[in-house]
Amino acid sequence: MRAHAAAHRVPVMSPANTDFVCQLLAQYRPVRVLEIGTATGVSAAAMALSLLSWGGTLTTIEISVPTHAAAQANFAALGLRNVRCMCGDARVLLRDWKAAGEPLFDAVFIDAQKSQTHVFYQAALSVLGRGGLVIVDDVWRYRHKMAAFYGFLAQQQQAYSLHCVDEQDATMVIRLR
Repeated sequence: MRAHAAAHRVPVMSPANTDFVCQLLAQYRPVRVLEIGTATGVSAAAMALSLLSWGGTLTTIEISVPTHAAAQANFAALGLRNVRCMCGDARVLLRDWKAAGEPLFDAVFIDAQKSQTHVFYQAALSVLGRGGLVIVDDVWRYRHKMAAFYGFLAQQQQAYSLHCVDEQDATMVIRLR
């Protein structure tokens, strides 16, 4: 999957960050996880495999039709049945999710367009249950594109921690109150 993504110039999460996120999920054991930014499904596949051990499910959203199709093919090839892969704008899909009264998520992983992280974060908060976990990838490497996100966190006085498991980047973890 990583080779296919590289050949098509689709960015995917580093192996070190993938391992970190899976370990974090294993620690908190969320049952319903949301991913915003599927790409070709590298991180989603790893998370879905982790979630299987405690009966968890993953809903993942990708805006690009060709990339979404590649992710679906990858999930099918791996035989992953605990993944719901949606194609569209996460902001719209999550608004509709909430309006339909769908179950809330226990954790959210955001790895989408960095300049829109603040928008995705706010949309995710509307479908995240009390005490939920938010994980955001690439928060150091692309911090110059995420000023609005960092500003929003400061305005809300939202505590977070940065985990530098990849020597070139960091992953943010937010545990909501």
